Amino acid sequence: MQTTTSNNAEIFKAVNEPFAQGFFEEPKRSYLYRFSNAYRRFWENAALVPYDGKSLYPCGLNLKRTTRDDGMALIPNYSFTFDCKWSLLRSKAPAEAVDALYSDLDKIGSVPPPHYVGGGGFTHGFINYKRILTEGLSTYRKRVQALPEGDFRDALLVVLDGIDTYRKRSIAMLIEASAPQRLIDALSHVPEYQPRDIYEAMVAWNFLYYVDGCDNIGPLDRNLLPYYKGENIVELLKEFYDHVNINDAWSGTLGPDYNDITLQCLEAICGSRRPNTQLLVKPDMPDAVWEGVYKAIASGCGQPSLYNYEGYMAGLREKFPEVPEEDWARLSFGGCTETMLEGISNVGSDDAGINFGLILDEAIREDLPSSPDFEAFYKRLLERSRSIILQWLTYVNEFRERRAKYRPQPIRTLFIDDCIDTMREFNDSGARWTWSCINICGVVNGYDSLPVIRELIFERKLYTADDFIKKMDERDAEFLRNAEGCHHYGSDDPIADELAARLTDDLTKILDELPCYPKGKFIPVSNQFINYTWAGEDVRATPDGRAAGEPLADSLAPIHGHDSKGPTALLNSVAAAHTNKFIGTPVVNFRMRKEHIKPYLKPLLQSFFEKGGMQLQISCISREDMLDALEHPENHKNLIVRIGGYSEYFNRLSDELKQTVIKRTEY
Repeated sequence: MQTTTSNNAEIFKAVNEPFAQGFFEEPKRSYLYRFSNAYRRFWENAALVPYDGKSLYPCGLNLKRTTRDDGMALIPNYSFTFDCKWSLLRSKAPAEAVDALYSDLDKIGSVPPPHYVGGGGFTHGFINYKRILTEGLSTYRKRVQALPEGDFRDALLVVLDGIDTYRKRSIAMLIEASAPQRLIDALSHVPEYQPRDIYEAMVAWNFLYYVDGCDNIGPLDRNLLPYYKGENIVELLKEFYDHVNINDAWSGTLGPDYNDITLQCLEAICGSRRPNTQLLVKPDMPDAVWEGVYKAIASGCGQPSLYNYEGYMAGLREKFPEVPEEDWARLSFGGCTETMLEGISNVGSDDAGINFGLILDEAIREDLPSSPDFEAFYKRLLERSRSIILQWLTYVNEFRERRAKYRPQPIRTLFIDDCIDTMREFNDSGARWTWSCINICGVVNGYDSLPVIRELIFERKLYTADDFIKKMDERDAEFLRNAEGCHHYGSDDPIADELAARLTDDLTKILDELPCYPKGKFIPVSNQFINYTWAGEDVRATPDGRAAGEPLADSLAPIHGHDSKGPTALLNSVAAAHTNKFIGTPVVNFRMRKEHIKPYLKPLLQSFFEKGGMQLQISCISREDMLDALEHPENHKNLIVRIGGYSEYFNRLSDELKQTVIKRTEY
């Protein structure tokens, strides 16, 4: 069957692919308009999730998840605009129509391997919940209608039409399901108009969260406060958190201006895997908030993770002196805890990963044998690192440039400032602030490998470089004992920590050498999620004692066994290693026994932050429980551990990841 662009829309309509239908309806218009129309058709046709009888709607899996289960191949995606199962689509539609769609959509490529650790052009984000609630969508419509005629204006009006259709379809379904009149009345009013009370504010927030595709929830305690009159909303928050959890979704920030809603959010997060909750900690944080922290972490959920508010502000002001204080007041953390500004930023989260373990592996085998001294080797390691990092930043910029041209994000363009005011699409300079997070993996393996190289080859002269490499690869017992006797990061060893700080400074400043397209800067992150296991698969043995193919270090926590001098020594090393330079977030995973949280967490954390530490996330699940979960997973379905920058069910982890978590030192 021969198809043409003019009838592709009808073809995809006939096979129940409304996203593709909308994309082809007006093929000569801009990509922003075509994708906006695709979203509208999707909202008009996607099957709604049944009402669960509770206080908020939508509920359960978001539309992109349910429609995929119902057999739709092409669906929205908040990071990449769309997601497509091409094999499924080819089984439903004529090849010519699918080929035409593919040629139109597949124009941005990707950031190539092998440096893909925890990053590949992802863009988590926060829509401007505060402004949407304050103004209502009716005001947004008036703002868009006031723009000059053209595709930009028409595209955003189409998005608003689609959202309104989704809302009205939801109301009709609630009426048919005999839902409480209170919920029907609320959704009939919000988010079209400003909420009249805290319940309507939560209904609006929940609805907008689903519209955005279930990414990040934003700072609830700041933005709900205008609607709060002393009500207990813990159960409402728990219901909302359940919606985040079932969608495997992401983050929300609390503080630094604490209030009653902060306390209720901490109570609601107890025992919940998601959202990842980041608490901005100030030195004068009230005792009541600390009590909420103790209770939440002791519930075993790994929440909240704790952030040095003053440390972040100091580092960010230095990195971005052009950002005014009123915008820093929107500091939030999204995705797996990357640094963002709620409602006004476009953050590549994460745009790329750098596998420093792989760089170190190559440098040892290619540069070490010809290096006359340690300084010569270190210089060559940095030259190699710089060349590779700049190469990958170039790839990222090329990807971001293609994305700005071919992959607009209609919802973010509508709901993140200043896209409407400047008439610029979100990926094409529309957001007020832009930066790109580059995830550096295996840096701790560098922290521990460099002292071994310096001591055993150049200071003690126990091995030639070739013999060192041979015995390291062979896992020679004497070599491993000698390596273990060297200085280690994580033990408050000034010699190891000084070298670690040097490596941190030298690696992170490379990111300053290139600007981030279309405007902005690259910022370093060390947050490896679950990727540090497979990131080590192609890395040969390293001097820190790691065998070929074994996992790399988990973010910025010390290597297992090298933190044997206690929690204070561990945290002193983390702070001394200048890990605050990873301003996109330096993740440190830490295990404490439940009974030790209340007496010891606050003094440990305050000392850590005073010395320059930035972030700490805590698991308090015992080794015994995790070992039992290996044998009897059916008895531990809700066992939660902290992994990378988020909480996850222990049973969902790979066997290799489970072992890395079990091996963490428990304080």
